[in-house]
Amino acid sequence: MTNKSITEQACAVAYKSIYVNDTEIFYREAGEEGKPNLLLLHGYPSSSHMFRNVIPMLSEQFHILAPDLPGFGFSAVPEKDKFAYTFENFALIIAGFLEKLNITKTSFYLFDYGAPILMHVIAKSSIAVEMLIFQNGNIYEEGLGQGIKNSMFLFDNENSENSAKLEKLVEFDYIKWEYLTGVSNLNKIAPESYHLDQFLMQRIGLREIHLAIKKDYGNNLAFYKAWQEKLIASQFPTLIVWGENDEVFLKEGAIAIHNALPSSKLIFYPTGHFALEEFGVEIAGAIIDYYYNSLQQH
Repeated sequence: MTNKSITEQACAVAYKSIYVNDTEIFYREAGEEGKPNLLLLHGYPSSSHMFRNVIPMLSEQFHILAPDLPGFGFSAVPEKDKFAYTFENFALIIAGFLEKLNITKTSFYLFDYGAPILMHVIAKSSIAVEMLIFQNGNIYEEGLGQGIKNSMFLFDNENSENSAKLEKLVEFDYIKWEYLTGVSNLNKIAPESYHLDQFLMQRIGLREIHLAIKKDYGNNLAFYKAWQEKLIASQFPTLIVWGENDEVFLKEGAIAIHNALPSSKLIFYPTGHFALEEFGVEIAGAIIDYYYNSLQQH
């Protein structure tokens, strides 16, 4: 086998599904088993599709697993009365996903919703953590953008007027705004990213489901202190790669994580929330470099 064919094999992406707690979970897998595991978890309103550009590069060094949460991407969409669309239940799904695949040691990519979900997993499961990568995924109140604060207020004071305002969070204009706000070069943002998210949002029941998830997001704040203490006590090797112009999760959240973990590395990129869309190659390179440098130090 030539070196080229080995590289091609490592970079090949498989598209699979597995049942976890009676829920069908779609996931992307790449890289050879036996390499260090790296779980990539998306946020709102995206799916594992957000990692499409970096998986080939990362899979040369890692065994990549990138699942879609229930109600996102190509995973199942259970009815609200049969499935709890909460961050704690999502964490049970991810923990079950790792258990089904016999993953006992892995690195985690914590983005957006993925940050609180994976912090639930890290805090409650026996999974061995090799490395954390925070990318615009927040666990400090100073990192909450005004939009998040506004939505929490509206959910706490629901009426017809406030409900109408909240509906805008699951509409195309908002989804597109999340992708385009703060970027340096709009020509680098693939339109299929936000169009695919909106297309999938049009499925029956999805708007109501995603509003329920957004309402539950506020419950994560009660866990922030415990998660912060977990990070400080563990001192996991941690890389923080952050779109510094993000208005959803502010750069102050990245600075807070870095201050709590003196050995962590913080890199800002001149872009917005979906930093991988504009700086995917640079971020993938930073992950690979940091992983092997951190192993030398631990």
